[in-house]
Amino acid sequence: MGKPGTPDLPRPIASQMEETMWTKRNRRYSATAMLFVIALILSACGGATPTTAPPQPTAPPPQPTEPPQPTQPPPPTEPPEPTAAPAELSVLEWAFYEVPEMWVEFGEAHPEVEVTFNFGASNPDIYAKTLAGSGEDIVHFYTPDLQFYVDEGLIQPIDTSKITHWDEIPAGFQESCTIEGVVYCVPWDWGFSSILYRTDKVPEGIDSWAAMFDERYAGHISMYDDATSVVPVTAHMLGYDERNLTDEQLEEIKQLWIEQRDLNLFYWVDEPTLEEGFTSGDIWLAFAWNGAYYRLLSAGVPVAYADPTEGRESWTGLYAISATTENYDLALEFLDGKLGEQTATHLLVDYAYGHVNPSFYEVVEDPNLVEALALDDPSILERTNFTVPISAEERDRWVQMWAEVQAAP
Repeated sequence: MGKPGTPDLPRPIASQMEETMWTKRNRRYSATAMLFVIALILSACGGATPTTAPPQPTAPPPQPTEPPQPTQPPPPTEPPEPTAAPAELSVLEWAFYEVPEMWVEFGEAHPEVEVTFNFGASNPDIYAKTLAGSGEDIVHFYTPDLQFYVDEGLIQPIDTSKITHWDEIPAGFQESCTIEGVVYCVPWDWGFSSILYRTDKVPEGIDSWAAMFDERYAGHISMYDDATSVVPVTAHMLGYDERNLTDEQLEEIKQLWIEQRDLNLFYWVDEPTLEEGFTSGDIWLAFAWNGAYYRLLSAGVPVAYADPTEGRESWTGLYAISATTENYDLALEFLDGKLGEQTATHLLVDYAYGHVNPSFYEVVEDPNLVEALALDDPSILERTNFTVPISAEERDRWVQMWAEVQAAP
């Protein structure tokens, strides 16, 4: 094969071409030799200027070729985007809720997100930290503080269309997050407040909040030391609207509790102290949360939990999104995950607290927990007084009233 682009020729034609080229070369060389001899003769005769010009080359000298251009390197490619640092999400939380079991669905959906926690010791502490600008994306507080956060512009509305289980949440819990038709939070953990009593000391049972004022139990009653718990139960007992108490109505409530002080053994501030009072028999009845009922029941203490004609009270934990967060969508996913089945199961079984979605109650097999949360009573929430948001001014009125009760001679 010849060079690329050069066709192969048959051998006879190639031989003829070679012979013809040889003959032409010989003839050209003979003519050149003759001219050379004549030039020598003329030169010998006196150096006469030759009458003919020297032969010119039959073709122009080869021109220098352009130096090869260097191959241009390909344009630099854009450097790859640096791998984004894992996103972060921060939560102002209560102790023991930071464990991964309490946010399973979000953790599985977003393993790249680092969830960090700051903690508050109480509702007032969490509110004060948020008001001071602690800066978390999500804040977890309890009823009835919602109004404070809305009035101060600390939180923003919730897009409930992105909350998977929102429509499965009972209306009372939804309303605990709603102010003037706007949803500002997602309810999550909850429980009852009612009268816990020793069945061996109060065999007749209890069916009204009025038992807290009954002289038959003098010296064996304990009330929770909290104005935002005292006022609602008394208002419901008297048939008043705790959101619109007149000065006269609040004064009436104050006088009732001043008279009740001599019946009260102590005002409790922590559940272990209250539970010890029940175990020892010093306390016969008290304002209590259902968690204390569950633990005493499980410990074999003879106790029961009243279903007052005025209704049990309900406390609800609320998750809200900060008004200043730059992670709204991610925070919303965190809240959505709180309503998922795995997280709900851990809350119910591990911590013995209620979850706002009744669809998951069937996971509870412990009969004491079923009893403590009334999970086998589908109508219990219809007979429950859900805590309503109050303004900071109203809270201050209640706190002042309760301080006057304790300071009265």
